Amino acid sequence: MAYGPVITLDIALFRSRFAQFADVTTFPDALLNVQWIVAIQFISASNYGDLVNEGRELAIQYMLAHILGLSVIQASGTGQAGIVTAATIDKVAVTLAAPPYGSDEWRYWLNLTPYGQALLVLLSTAAVGGFYIGGFPERSAFQRGRCW
Repeated sequence: MAYGPVITLDIALFRSRFAQFADVTTFPDALLNVQWIVAIQFISASNYGDLVNEGRELAIQYMLAHILGLSVIQASGTGQAGIVTAATIDKVAVTLAAPPYGSDEWRYWLNLTPYGQALLVLLSTAAVGGFYIGGFPERSAFQRGRCW
């Protein structure tokens, strides 16, 4: 399989796409570069497969925004990020969904920010006809007599 050029971080494009991270004081270029290295551990920067060129770049930028968004939540001191299942106003109470175990951990983690949710949809649509995300290897093909 031939590999295309490696996708690199275009900071100006990232800041224009994700306005929440446009402030260079709060999100300096050095921070973006370090977190980009983290993001490409999840989504390869090698330009090949079902997701190429602008699609791959957008996917990595969504992952970068997701990682930065989680750091903002953590730094805010409002508690651990989670999916809200119930909320009360009087006597303030918020109920978060318990993190799942098994093949849904990846999806749960991505659902913690809108950027992760968008990435999950992008990855799902880019892999119509089959895309394997987490879980046990046998779930990617046939499972107990069922076929997808």
